[in-house]
Amino acid sequence: MADPRFRADLYDGTAEWYDAYRPPYPPELIDDLVARIGADGTGRLLDIACGTGQVPFAVRGCFAEIWAADQEPGMIAVAAGKAADDAARFRFITGTAEELEAPSGVFDLVTIGNAFHRLRRDVVAANVRRWLRPGGYLALLWGGSPWNGGAPWQQTLQVVMHRWQHRSGADERIPAGYDEARRAHPDHDILAAAGFAIIATFQATVSRAWTADEIAGYLRSTSVLSSAALGHEADDFDADLRNALRSCQRDELYLQDLTFSCELARVPLLGLQRGPIVARSCTSAEGRNDLLHQQVARVLSAGHGST
Repeated sequence: MADPRFRADLYDGTAEWYDAYRPPYPPELIDDLVARIGADGTGRLLDIACGTGQVPFAVRGCFAEIWAADQEPGMIAVAAGKAADDAARFRFITGTAEELEAPSGVFDLVTIGNAFHRLRRDVVAANVRRWLRPGGYLALLWGGSPWNGGAPWQQTLQVVMHRWQHRSGADERIPAGYDEARRAHPDHDILAAAGFAIIATFQATVSRAWTADEIAGYLRSTSVLSSAALGHEADDFDADLRNALRSCQRDELYLQDLTFSCELARVPLLGLQRGPIVARSCTSAEGRNDLLHQQVARVLSAGHGST
C-alpha cells in the first residue's frame, strides 16, 4: 500500500506562526546527534521539509554547506531571511521532497523534522539513500507539541482541537488511507527496504511553561487549525480555546515536560570496520542562541507535524 498524498497547500500562510511559536529542538538532542555522526564543521547537510529552519539553524556551525528544502514558499522566504548573514553556507529550495533534485552521494546528513509521516516515505527514503555518501546518515526528528500529555489542560486542549477540526472540516485535510499505510508499513520497515540500517533512537526532555497565547499561536502553525483552515471562524476558535484553558486552572502558565526524539539511520559502509564514533560537539552558545531565536489521536499525529 502506497502512502497517500497530502494536500500541497496545508501550511499556506503559516510561516510566521511557525517561526514564532514552534519550540526549538533541545540543545541536548542536537549535541547528541552531531556527536553521533561526527559532524566537525565540514561536510554537507540536506534538511527536507525545513519549515523556517528549525533544524538547519541548530546545526549551522557543524556543516560547511546546508541545503534546505520546503514546498511552502512562505517557509523558504522566512528561513532565507534569517540566513542573510550567512548566505554563502545556505542553499534554499522551494519544492516537494518527492520531486527534489539533488546530486547523488554528496550529503553527510539528511534531516527530516516532524514531517516524514506526511511524505511518500518510500520515494523519499529511496531518494535520500541515493543522495547520501557511503556511511552517511538520515535523522528523523520528532516532538514539541503542547497536546502530548495527560494534564487536565492538555485533555481539554485535545477536546477543543477535535471539536474545531470537525466543525471547520479540517479532518478532510488528512487523506484517506493514512492510518492503514502507517500500520502496514512502519517507518523502520520503509527505511530498511530502502537500504538503511537503524542505528539509534535517543531523546531529550525539557520543561516548558506555555501561555495561552503561545498555545493558540502554535495551533495556528499547524495544518488543520491554521488561519486558512479555520477561515472566518479563526477569532471564535481563539476565544473558545482561551476560555477552555482558563476553565482548567487559575494559573496562566501551562506546564509540560516536552520530549523530543531522533531516529538515526545510516547507509552501510560495506567493507569497512565499524567502530565507536568519537567527535566533538559543535553546538556553540552562539548556535544555541540562533536556535532559540527561531503522534494523541490520528488527526493530531497526522495533521500537526512540523512544516
